[in-house]
Amino acid sequence: MAEENPDYPRTQLITYLGNKRGLLAPIDTAVRAVREHLGRPLRILDAFSGSGVVSRALKQHASTLVVNDIEDYARVVSQCYLTNADEVDLPALEQVVRDLNRQVDLSPGDGFIRKLYAPADDDHIEAGERVFYTTSNARRLDSYACLIRQAPQDLQPLLLGPLLSAASIHTNTAGLFKGFYKDRTTGVGRFGGSGKDALSRIKGEIRLSVPVLSNFSCAVAVLQQDANTLPEALGELDLAYLDPPYNQHPYGSNYFMLNLLVNYTEPTEISPISGIPTNWRRSAYNIRKQAPALLADLLARIPARFILISANNEGFISPPALQHLLRAAGTVTEFTTQYNAFRGSRNLHSRTLHVTEHLYLVDKSREIHPTAARD
Repeated sequence: MAEENPDYPRTQLITYLGNKRGLLAPIDTAVRAVREHLGRPLRILDAFSGSGVVSRALKQHASTLVVNDIEDYARVVSQCYLTNADEVDLPALEQVVRDLNRQVDLSPGDGFIRKLYAPADDDHIEAGERVFYTTSNARRLDSYACLIRQAPQDLQPLLLGPLLSAASIHTNTAGLFKGFYKDRTTGVGRFGGSGKDALSRIKGEIRLSVPVLSNFSCAVAVLQQDANTLPEALGELDLAYLDPPYNQHPYGSNYFMLNLLVNYTEPTEISPISGIPTNWRRSAYNIRKQAPALLADLLARIPARFILISANNEGFISPPALQHLLRAAGTVTEFTTQYNAFRGSRNLHSRTLHVTEHLYLVDKSREIHPTAARD
């Protein structure tokens, strides 16, 4: 089997709460078991693609890869990073990236990202100013977003993907856009917070790059719809990967900035502190009373023989309750791994320092029994 581009799974990623980088090894083990059992590349669905890191890992095993998410930024990330390299005119794309960087270097603009989400003066931040970006980086984001909208339609996702990654990295946050670092004493925005942490990351220049792509090619379809409407839109699949939202914290508000950059339309109604647009999307999986029934419905109707599903011990659906749902669908093999809770979210409802992720492989035919793994 050919080797993957080593940069593809680990670079130009979105800083993302719920990112499954720590689960990629057990996911790969489970997917390889299914592929070996069937003896061919797989028809795969990633129903809640989010940052796209799992979709990237799945691509090398796929003959067809269908990815879905309700968020605009997730759609664009998938359109970018799942593009087959042999379908891209790389020299032409490199030239476009050079041209855009030159234009932004010479004449950075001034739009609503700078106006709403950065201070007027980095060295004299005033009370009430939002401090998500340095003034320079905010202006660069405004410029890139405007210029990319003028690029050929087929190139726009390939340009936006790396921009979203850079915008998620060089920001005065721990990764979530629900708030920005502030001086603990005054409550005024401050780069790096009271400890002036991670200033090289926060203040590092946002600059456009050519997207890193996979060495593998497959048929790709990128969808943007409610996951529970997918079964009617899909043909027969071999494997469906499900990573639904676990709790009440919605990605639409946590990552609103990325959606703003994708659509680049100034919001008309925003929250007073963080400037979150009021029209963000909430998944029904973010509602405790609805999540179990929704998942049971999706499990029953998804047209795939194998289902791979991840969940953690902090979710609305407890591991025992989830296992009960899954065993009703087929044979279940469990993989577990423990990792440190995302630093920027440890204050969310007094999170513990460690989170246990559970990965379950369900075989609806009740035939395959890969070896369980625990880290």
